[in-house]
Amino acid sequence: MQLRTLLAVAGGLALLSVVGERSIAQNQAPFTIRFPPDGATVRETVRVRIPLASIPENGYVAYYINGQFRVALAPTAEQRASQKPGDMFEFAWDTKSPFKGVGVKEQPAPADGEYEITAVLYAPASSNAANAVAVQTSSVRVTLANKINNDPGAITLRYNFVDGDARTYGRNGETVIVAGLTQGAGGTTDQELVAQRSELLLAVEDKYNNGRSLVRNKLMRLSVRQGGQETIIPTQSLPNSLYQEVDPLGRVYYQNNTVSFDQFAQLGLPVSATLELPKLPVQPVRIGDTWVTERVSLDIPGTAPDKQPRVPVTSRFVGLEWENNYQVAKITQTYDSATSPLGAKSIVFGNILVDSPQIKFEQDIYLAYRTGTLVKIVRKLEVTGKTTQQVSPTAGSAPGMSGGPMTGPPPGVGGYSGIGGGMTRPPGMMGGGMTGPPGMSGGPITGPPPGLNYGAFSGMGGGRTSGPPGMARGGFSGGMRGGRTSGGRFGGRRGGMEGDGGMPPGLMSGGMMGGPSMPGAGMGNFGNAGQPQASQQITLRSTTTTEIKPAGRSASR
Repeated sequence: MQLRTLLAVAGGLALLSVVGERSIAQNQAPFTIRFPPDGATVRETVRVRIPLASIPENGYVAYYINGQFRVALAPTAEQRASQKPGDMFEFAWDTKSPFKGVGVKEQPAPADGEYEITAVLYAPASSNAANAVAVQTSSVRVTLANKINNDPGAITLRYNFVDGDARTYGRNGETVIVAGLTQGAGGTTDQELVAQRSELLLAVEDKYNNGRSLVRNKLMRLSVRQGGQETIIPTQSLPNSLYQEVDPLGRVYYQNNTVSFDQFAQLGLPVSATLELPKLPVQPVRIGDTWVTERVSLDIPGTAPDKQPRVPVTSRFVGLEWENNYQVAKITQTYDSATSPLGAKSIVFGNILVDSPQIKFEQDIYLAYRTGTLVKIVRKLEVTGKTTQQVSPTAGSAPGMSGGPMTGPPPGVGGYSGIGGGMTRPPGMMGGGMTGPPGMSGGPITGPPPGLNYGAFSGMGGGRTSGPPGMARGGFSGGMRGGRTSGGRFGGRRGGMEGDGGMPPGLMSGGMMGGPSMPGAGMGNFGNAGQPQASQQITLRSTTTTEIKPAGRSASR
């Protein structure tokens, strides 16, 4: 009996030992790139996957493309806590976007061809997590093929509106001062003035016998970031649906209403309630063909949509490629006021008055040519000229920046060495970061800023409630007052905005933040009232990307 008991105990211990070994094995994995496989053909966003269990505690992975450092990433605490056998740690290489690292001049998106993806595992050399050393390396070679090399000959490009279809588009945009080309800006890092994120719905309500369709535009979401602070506009403050009768070329024949955004335009916000379909060529086109498209809106930030300059642009059928998993025809539109003068002696660009402006416009249009689906629009606008408004070295910079991925080389490569919060950050930066100004907890504002009530875009007439949605009476004091003075476009306006309520803290102008009841904040900070300022060179840039969201894709492509 005793012997039988001893054998049972020994068997149990052996079983526990096997289970323990299996448990340990499940939490370990070789450090290797599992995806994409070596020799694969890839396109668009390449998701580089490594076993999560192969990255030790306080370890991280540095990624290189053809030997050039891109980013270093560490698993988050949440990823560690929910880790299951077989889980992957992922780095997304966006092959369709330009790359700009710390101390590296911006490079264009990579051309098609062969690339080597390298992942280097860094692990702590001692109990000090900051002292990390490279311990393992894994590489794969892939062939990038974003272009479609088949020449389709002459093709007819048209929008195809299917009755009852609905697509959702995301729109992200920002306006910056190009510091390296602007006098008095200080530094070489572009200074953000304003950024916005929105979501638009395009729904086909009816299709007529003449080929035209009734489409519904609806601005579903809108958030604005200024000074590093994000304000989410309440849904009930967004405008009602806008209906348009359009044809397959994108020409609008009827619109039930004109939604004005004068109030937001005065704050320098490039906000629109419509998708604004680019006009397509009437005639069939071949790759390399060019034509002129008349009356294209320049989308100048600071100018309301219904007051935008409309100019003739040169359109070119660049070729076929992949975009968002659609086979698309890419059209590039360009405009340069140096060869086709705008005729304006000055413009307001993001709330900065620019005299003698030189404007360059470029717009890339991606149309799924087989299904007639608009997939993406990328619009870039750059203006260079003179301004008498003061350009502060900190204009548009965020008081508190959130922690993100390390964009400099890992330790030993001449860059950052601090690790924290799951993402590698500059030395001394705590993990997690903050997404708001100093003293504000992380995360965007989800309600109206202090001093605002739940108004709406609909209060767009004159009077004391003509400010941005929800601004309490007095925020704009009946709109903008005063005229041009020697101090600049807004020099004689008590600091730009005037009224009982002052500027809302979440919405400011020219990069200078205004708090509750702060009448001196806003655009006037660029020029002292009544005091002439020396004219100086300035370059500003606005970029807006509008693209179809996955949930809004049709079944066919």
